[in-house]
Amino acid sequence: MAARNEKFKDLIFYEIYPTSFYDSNGDGIGDLNGIKEKLPYIKELGCNAIWINPFFTSPFKDGGYDVADFFDVDPKFGTLADFDELVKEADKQGIKIVIDCVAGHASDENKDFLKSGEYEHNECSDLFIWNDNVWCLDEGYRLVSGRHPRNGNYLINFFSVQPAFNFGFYNVELPNWQMSYKDERTLKARDYIVDFMKFWLKRGAFGFRVDMAAYLVKNDPEKKATIEVWQYIFEKVRKEYPDAFVVSEWSNPEKSFTAGFDCDFVLDDWGNFYHRMVRNTEDSRGVAFLNGGGFEYIKKDLAWRYEQSVKLGGYLGMISGNHDTTRISNYLDTKRLKMYYAFMFMMPGIPFIYYGDEIQMKFADLPNKDGGYGRTGTRTPMQWNHEKNDGFSTCDESKLYLPVNTANDITLEDNLKDKDSIYYTIKELIKIRKENPEILGAEMEFEENERVVTLKRDTLKLVLNCSNDEMTVDGTVLYTTGTGNNVKPYECIIVKNA
Repeated sequence: MAARNEKFKDLIFYEIYPTSFYDSNGDGIGDLNGIKEKLPYIKELGCNAIWINPFFTSPFKDGGYDVADFFDVDPKFGTLADFDELVKEADKQGIKIVIDCVAGHASDENKDFLKSGEYEHNECSDLFIWNDNVWCLDEGYRLVSGRHPRNGNYLINFFSVQPAFNFGFYNVELPNWQMSYKDERTLKARDYIVDFMKFWLKRGAFGFRVDMAAYLVKNDPEKKATIEVWQYIFEKVRKEYPDAFVVSEWSNPEKSFTAGFDCDFVLDDWGNFYHRMVRNTEDSRGVAFLNGGGFEYIKKDLAWRYEQSVKLGGYLGMISGNHDTTRISNYLDTKRLKMYYAFMFMMPGIPFIYYGDEIQMKFADLPNKDGGYGRTGTRTPMQWNHEKNDGFSTCDESKLYLPVNTANDITLEDNLKDKDSIYYTIKELIKIRKENPEILGAEMEFEENERVVTLKRDTLKLVLNCSNDEMTVDGTVLYTTGTGNNVKPYECIIVKNA
């Protein structure tokens, strides 16, 4: 059994999409200074770490995940000095700052990519993946042609504006242009990410959330080469920064932890227990467990992920949602949300709250903005109060970069007035987590019997009653959505036993 880094066990994250969190200068766009101003709010909620989505220089054709300059702040969010001040103030309040690492690709406006597209061979020619003939759109590969002087087409990672870094290929099918991942020329891409990480760690970042972490080396179905690449990167970075925290968007703890990541997200993928627990609707895949569906698959997937985390010494990243998913409150009503949050904060691992989920914000039906497409509606401005633009910005409504979700009128102000709100639920559950060290350990017992789910953490026990019967749970009550030790259908309780 591998040893996990115990320095990370008490982390509780708050995810911020910087465009939409808080506008400090009235231009209609959230910014780094806006995050700094709201640090007391985040601390009061109980979070001690923040993950900030990309704020690097970008044309924003994919929400900032198309990076033009990995070593600077986009002017609409502020400056490097503003980032330094944010880190300094966060540190004073005991809050860690984790930033996005877009490791697999850059923007097609990135200066190093543009240099790689020049006709003459240069120091950037091998940094990105190009084939060797502009007329050849090799079948099976997503290539973009005819946009640069170089006699070749570039490979993309996702959108056409996201040229793939050249980490090489595990299975080389077309040797006239594909390099083995062992080719020394592919080390340029690895070292580029090393330089990026060291740059921001030196400025005070606590670590990184890595976007599309599994998609570095191409033609690598088992991810063996991609794991080797990450091990190379982490070895170099951790020589100088041994406690840099890195979480992967991989959703495969076995591969992620083997690669060297500290934490692996349980994403909103159909095959993950998270999706089956809270997000399935009435279709061929069944209904979410908390809305009356089955539990068997959830139990199997959860057990596997937990076993890998114990065996390999990593943390599962438990999410409320994120910038890529429809908001969780679109799927669960208030009492079921409370059940999920009780489960989330009682689980081994590291919890992540997406901004606005703590006040029950909902998804907005919006057209595409910044390459968000169906994701745009989950990135609307934070709803602070009932003042202008819901307290997000003082600008004229017409200047808002993204509109406030007027169809969902709930705000933080409303939550603060209601002791039964989701805000106070999350705050109370975080307090319980901090006051009971056994929740931060790696051990748990988990069982389900006739739609009653029990999660045991040493002397603590969480019961989710998804049956049709009222029940009584023995023990000292720490939290309940029921009355005393009694829980009705779709209520939950956390008790402590001697």
